[in-house]
Amino acid sequence: MAVAAATAGIPRNRARINHMSVYAANPKKVAQDLAFLIGGHAEPNGPLRSDEESDKSWICLFNKEDAKADGSPVWLLDPGVVDFLEVYPRSYRLIRGGDGRADFEHYDARPERGVGVHFNLSVDVSRAELEALCAQRGLRCAWREYLPLLDVWLEEDPAVLIELVPPLEGGDAGEAA
Repeated sequence: MAVAAATAGIPRNRARINHMSVYAANPKKVAQDLAFLIGGHAEPNGPLRSDEESDKSWICLFNKEDAKADGSPVWLLDPGVVDFLEVYPRSYRLIRGGDGRADFEHYDARPERGVGVHFNLSVDVSRAELEALCAQRGLRCAWREYLPLLDVWLEEDPAVLIELVPPLEGGDAGEAA
């Protein structure tokens, strides 16, 4: 209460998401499919590094120009590195480590059902182009008639859904360009 009273009337910057994390059965495919759809960049990166492809974490940088020109991995501890999605394998889970910081432990969540994730991204790609890109990758998608967005299923069981919001064209986002 005292903090709220002390900060009342002080203008604040809008909160923003710098990055977010999801779990997927195939982190590489999810990161690469998302990068393909939005013109981003996918690379193996993040805290889970392994010789086993199924145990690696991947990232998708939302903006391709944020990738390193030499192809080396982006240093994720740089506070200037933002606008990306971390994709962890379902063979690990996030835990609070002994020192109170984030850590991971091996945990096979693949048999579990019922937990899906979704997020919403504004993109500079038309509805028609998004639908064509989804077709190229073999991704299921559907236009929501009541909202100007395209549901894209990166994985279906459990779900990894992205809602892609293309630019509004001609005032009617419901019609393909």
